[in-house]
Parts: sequence; structure tokens; C-alpha cells
Amino acid sequence: MLAIAATILPIFLLIVVGYVFKKTGFPGDGFWAPAEKLTYYVLLPALIIRSITESDLSTMPVGPMALTILSLGASMIVLALLVKPFLRIDGPAYTSVLQGTTRINAYLCFAIGDALYGPKSVALCAYFLAVMMPFINASLVPLISAYAGTGKPNWGRVPLQVIQNPIIIGCAIGWAINTLSIPMPDWLMTFLSILDRGTLPIALLCIGAGLVIVMERSRILAMGTAVILKLCIMPVIAIFLCHQFGVTGLPLAIIVLYGGAPASPASYILARQMGGDAPLMAAILSAQTMLAALTLPPVLAYIAPLVAS
Repeated sequence: MLAIAATILPIFLLIVVGYVFKKTGFPGDGFWAPAEKLTYYVLLPALIIRSITESDLSTMPVGPMALTILSLGASMIVLALLVKPFLRIDGPAYTSVLQGTTRINAYLCFAIGDALYGPKSVALCAYFLAVMMPFINASLVPLISAYAGTGKPNWGRVPLQVIQNPIIIGCAIGWAINTLSIPMPDWLMTFLSILDRGTLPIALLCIGAGLVIVMERSRILAMGTAVILKLCIMPVIAIFLCHQFGVTGLPLAIIVLYGGAPASPASYILARQMGGDAPLMAAILSAQTMLAALTLPPVLAYIAPLVAS
């Protein structure tokens, strides 16, 4: 476990550095939004395209992984709905707990996966996102609309959001190049390799810049519920489902990694747009991100023998 903790420590240190940069005003408040946009729309898709293009997809257990991923997402949504009566919070606040329980932090998982398991993990991380993101978005939009009181869910926007998502586009391009054996010139692959090197450092700094350390005592139960469900319960369910569907080795590690990682920073944006409790969402994201540095090492150490076998 100490070896795993030492390996992912630099990743969380980059998050701390991002927080310190934001608090000290360096390099300026105007830096962070463009940096996030650059990472989301350019750098991460470049990383995904190159990684999938260079991967051997024939060894990837596509079917069992998809069943495991979808079952994991559905299980967490059901759990979040079951705990709602015990939280005694209003609808907008509950939507933050719902998002904090189910959404996934792609940047952190890409960084940890690459650090622990090498470049071959990136294609699996991308596949996880390609399966989970459409399912979670389609499931959460109507629930958030219902509990946040924003009216009827706009179902027509869900397919459009999926099609326009740069991560999904990157997966589709990489998958097409790989499966159709489209020849890629060396200069283009080198260009993508150079371009994607900035993805994870910038993404981690941006995560740190978005941390919020202050929290109202009245929201502790809601925040604690989201933390426990996401960081503790979800990886356990992930391990169980992997065993049930026969997912082993590195695919198992990636699914469990996503299960034990904090929720996505995009949850805060969605909370603001759809009438959720944005301050609570920010607090949940911050608590999960900081505590994941303590909870992820034992989880990943537990599955290490399963990955090696």
C-alpha cells in the first residue's frame, strides 16, 4: 500500500499546488477557465485518440466491462435514491448528493491509471467514460430536474450533449482508427503525443484551483453521505460486479479506480445550470478530492493481487 500511496502522492500534490496557486492569485483568475477549456476540448481528446489508436483492442473485454460499468452506475443511483429520506435536506441539496455519489472524475483517473499501470490503462479509462458518461447523463438529467424543481427534463438535449462531448468524440475517432486499421503517419502520432503531455498536469492544477475548504455544519450529513457512498461503497460494489461479470486484471483495476475516485468537477457546473445546490456541490467535490488521497491507496492495494494475476 505504501508503494501505491507514494506513486499517486505526486498527483495529489499537483492538486494542492493548484489550490495554492488559486489562493495566491497566480497566474491570475483569468487563467483557470481557459485552461479547463483547453484541457477538455483539445488536450484530453488528443490523449484519448493516441492511446486508443496504439492499443490492442482485441484483448479488451468490451462486453463484460460494459455490463459491469452500467450495473455500477445503476447501483449507485439506486443507493442515492434509497438514502434520500434519511438526509432531511431539500431537493436542490439532494441533487448535489446525487451527483456526488454517481459522477466520475476523468482527469484524476487518467492520471492515477497512467502512474500505476502505464499508458495501456488510458484506453481502458477512455472506454469506461464512453460507456458510463451517456448513461449517467441520461439518468441524472430527469432526476435533477425533478428534485431541483426546474420543470420537465429536456430529453432532447441528452443525445446532443453526448454527441458533442469531446471525450466521446475522441473515443469514437480513436476506436474508428484502430478497428479500421487506418494508417497514421508517424509525424501525426508524434504531434498528438507532444500535445497530450500537458493534459494531466493542467487538469490536476485546475482541480486544485476549484477546491473549496469552507463548509456549513448543517450540511455535514449530506456531504458525509456523498463521501462515504462514492469513496467507500462504490469501489466495493465495483469489485463485486467485476467478479460477477468475470472482469479481471487491468480492466478490473480501472473500474475499481473510477469507483473509488471523487466525483467530476463538471457536477458543479450542472448544479448551477439546473437549479441545484452549487455551494454544497463544491464542498462535496472538495471533501472527496482531499479524502481520496487517503481512501484510494488501500482500495488499490487490495486489488493489486487481482490485477497481477
